Parts: sequence; structure tokens; C-alpha cells
Amino acid sequence: MPDIRNLAIWILLALAVAGWGGACAERTRAGVVTKQRNDAREEAKGLRGAIDAQKAEAAATLRTLNASVLAQQKRIDAAHAAQEKNDAQNLATVGALRDQLRRERMQRGAEAAGRGDGGGGAPGQAGAGAHAGAAGAAQAGGPLPDETAAEAEERDAYDADELNEAYRSCRVRVMQLADR
Repeated sequence: MPDIRNLAIWILLALAVAGWGGACAERTRAGVVTKQRNDAREEAKGLRGAIDAQKAEAAATLRTLNASVLAQQKRIDAAHAAQEKNDAQNLATVGALRDQLRRERMQRGAEAAGRGDGGGGAPGQAGAGAHAGAAGAAQAGGPLPDETAAEAEERDAYDADELNEAYRSCRVRVMQLADR
């Protein structure tokens, strides 16, 4: 029986060594896992810090850009308001000049009517004004009197002036933008 007892002791001893080795291995593995977990936590803290720094930098950049855009928009609005005011003044000037031209034409027409149709010719001959009036009616080419033709011409000139002023205004702005 000593052999069985020795054999049992050896088996128990082998089991104890195996159990002790397994426990050591488990403790070692648990230590490695714990160390890896702690390292990952530290790395995550570092990454969170870097992300927070990037967020703060992005927020500062966004505030700066928003302020820049707001300033540019204010400059654009001011330039637009100044251009509108300039355009209104120019149209008022064109309108005043149109009214002045109309008054001068009416005054010249009244002066011509006050002089009469005749005059300057030999007695018995029709005055120069009569022939001129007939020629004017023939040139008008229709039932409209010369004043209406003059008014139409004046309207066309006024429209051309407004168009020219609008073109000049736009051209100035385009040249300013092209210089930037």
C-alpha cells in the first residue's frame, strides 16, 4: 500500500502545484488586464482633453469668423444705403433738369407764339413764319401738334438719362468690386 499512498501524495502534490500555477496565471492575467484597462482610461482622458481643446479652438474661430462676417455685412449694408441715396439724388437731379428743360421749351414756344406767324417779308407776301409752320406740320407727319412730338422726344431723352444713370451707378459698383 505504500505505493498507493505515495501515488496519492504525488497526485495531490501535482494537483496542488497545478492549482497554484493556475491561480498564479490568473492573477498575472488579471494584472495585465487591469494594467491595460488603466492605460486605456488614461489614454481616453488624454483624448478627451485634446477633443475639449479642439472644441474650444473651434468655438473661438467660429466667434472670430462670425464677427468678421457681421462686420462685412454691415459694410455692405452701409455701401448699399449710400448707393441708394446717391441713386435717389441722381434721379432727383435728372428730374429737376427735365423740369427745367420743359419750362425753357415752353418759354421759347410762348416767345415764338408772341412774335406771330408773319414778319420780315415784303408787303403782299406771306410771312416766313407761315411757311415754317406749314413745313413743321408736314414734318410732324400726322395730326399731333409739334408740342406733343417735343414731349415725346423729351420723354425719350428722360428715359435715356435714367438708363444712363442706372448704368453709371452699376458700373461704379462693379469697378469697385473688381478692384478688391
